[in-house]
Amino acid sequence: MTSKQFRWAKIAIAAILAVVIGQAVILNSYILATVAVLIAASLIIVLKRQVKEVLADERDYKIAGDVARWTLAIFAVLGWLLSFVMIMLRNVNPGFENVGFTLAYAICALLVIRLIVNMVFRRTDDTAPKRKKAAYFIVAFFIALMAIILGIRLTSGEDSWMCQDGQWIKHGNPSAPMPENKCGQPN
Repeated sequence: MTSKQFRWAKIAIAAILAVVIGQAVILNSYILATVAVLIAASLIIVLKRQVKEVLADERDYKIAGDVARWTLAIFAVLGWLLSFVMIMLRNVNPGFENVGFTLAYAICALLVIRLIVNMVFRRTDDTAPKRKKAAYFIVAFFIALMAIILGIRLTSGEDSWMCQDGQWIKHGNPSAPMPENKCGQPN
């Protein structure tokens, strides 16, 4: 198989996959969508192995690595700024605080996953620096991460007002004032 044939095969598989996933979502059959994605990915892997030409060289991999590094850095900084702004605007709308904390936790999770994947790749590399320093860094990082998470949890206003039997009831210690609209009525 040539690279051009492989490219057209990928396009055809993607088109068929889009139709199948669209129908699966309409039918509320998420298992069908998952199975379709797995079959399409497997089919692409099998077809890629049949290509006799070079699909990517070292330069392509270097560019992909640079793009991934810059994308992660830009997303982390912009996401941090957006989460900070959302948390600051919690007085405007109490829901902004939850969005801000969710985004902050997602960015933290992304950075932890990157750290773990980076460590795995470095361990497989023979030129890796001393592992003792990395182990101390990991332990210190996770202790700091736990302290940050605990601090955010203790100081955040994640609790809110709940509507129960036509009355607003405090759930925990909400940072927002009691809603002014009648309980059970839309804003």
